[in-house]
Amino acid sequence: MDGLVKELTIEMLPEGPYKQIAEAIGPENFYRLAEVVGGATIYIPKPESLTRPVRDAHIKAEFNGYNHPELARKYGVTERWVRQLCGPGQTEGQIELFELLEGMTGAGESGLS
Repeated sequence: MDGLVKELTIEMLPEGPYKQIAEAIGPENFYRLAEVVGGATIYIPKPESLTRPVRDAHIKAEFNGYNHPELARKYGVTERWVRQLCGPGQTEGQIELFELLEGMTGAGESGLS
């Protein structure tokens, strides 16, 4: 049967999604796809769904605690999504309560009992 596949052309396929897929990946690869999922109903996700984990990893890696708006613009997502991924971050110039207490009481002592 593999010998017959080499003679398969895109023009031999029915019009519609099958032909579009074969045009994108070639008739031999379309045949391989049919070997794997032939006869099954499958859902093929949108490309952005496939790359979402990569995009989110980039957002997390570039997050500095303050740049929610910049990352949202850069990656075409909402600030809310960046906050869900990275947390609330800090407001520019904001310091943590414990950092403040350490600065007031000396090296490492918070003054709390």
